[in-house]
Amino acid sequence: MNQPLPVNQPLPKHRPGLLSRTRTFLRWQIMYARWLIMTRVWGMDIHRDTQISLEAKLDKTYPQGVHVGEGTAISFGAVILSHDYIRRMHTHTRIGRFCQIGARSIIMPGLTVGDHSVVAAGAVVVKDVPPNTIVAGNPAKIIRENIETVHWGRLKQYDDA
Repeated sequence: MNQPLPVNQPLPKHRPGLLSRTRTFLRWQIMYARWLIMTRVWGMDIHRDTQISLEAKLDKTYPQGVHVGEGTAISFGAVILSHDYIRRMHTHTRIGRFCQIGARSIIMPGLTVGDHSVVAAGAVVVKDVPPNTIVAGNPAKIIRENIETVHWGRLKQYDDA
């Protein structure tokens, strides 16, 4: 029978199993293939060092209008638009460097999310987001300014590195 570890003992370190390593390898290969299709076939401007969820939606009506900077992470269910059918508008939507776009958030067409910014989960961005800010809500409002983010939009104060 397995005995629980004492409270002050660290968890034992072990190497992930073959299935876990294979799943991780395949996920990275699929993400790379998707990046190739989005940049080479669709013509989107997406930096190679981004992490885009397989469930994120980037506008393919005007794909040349999608620009994503280095070190940015786009979470599942996020939508980035570059066109507005009603106003017959095709425009450029820019996501800066080292940003985090939260789950199920929406970035409306023609907007810019500044470098080192965080868009909270479920936010609807209808105005430009200044650099080094956190926005949340519907419509998105600034809830914190002068933040520092690192790779993939993680807050620097909580980063282990």
